[in-house]
Amino acid sequence: MSEASAQVPQPPVRPARADARRNYDRLVAAATEAFSRDGFEASLDGIAKAAGVGPGTLYRHFPTRLSLLEAVYVERVEQLREKADQLTRELPPYEALDAWSRELVLHGLVFRGIKEFLAMDKDGRQMSYCRGLLRGAAAQLVQRAKNAGEIRPDADSVDVLRLLHGVALSVDLMPEPERAAALGRLLDLVLDGLRPR
Repeated sequence: MSEASAQVPQPPVRPARADARRNYDRLVAAATEAFSRDGFEASLDGIAKAAGVGPGTLYRHFPTRLSLLEAVYVERVEQLREKADQLTRELPPYEALDAWSRELVLHGLVFRGIKEFLAMDKDGRQMSYCRGLLRGAAAQLVQRAKNAGEIRPDADSVDVLRLLHGVALSVDLMPEPERAAALGRLLDLVLDGLRPR
């Protein structure tokens, strides 16, 4: 199957009613902040309080911690997909790929470990959806840069995603400021390696 013809699974179902959707969005925003700051065992009651709703509202939308983690992860991946479209409109091809790659790696560092939680999703629908979005975004940016002659013609978007994942893994346990410095160096090496020879 070609990169362009890959099918993106359907998005998760979100509340249709305006008030329920507002509560859902507030909970996801509060959970994103809490999980980023305190890890994936952050207090669910604290998340509900930060969102300005009661625990009952949280559990109506997200009956388990896993369902809330899924919603946070899906939201962030959807933002990365939208970011690829924005960068495509605003930047030249190589610059767009460079900027998106850096944002993707930072996402991987903030949400490190979440895939272990999401692996408990028995049918894998959410991970399949997210994988489709990321592959579609990468394919769009890589193909555009190839068409412009700004990266190697043999560059493959899935390989680029694997390389970026490897960069995130390699700096994951480093303390700051060493991590930020190493991250910049490694990304420069990977992205420069995509340039035509």
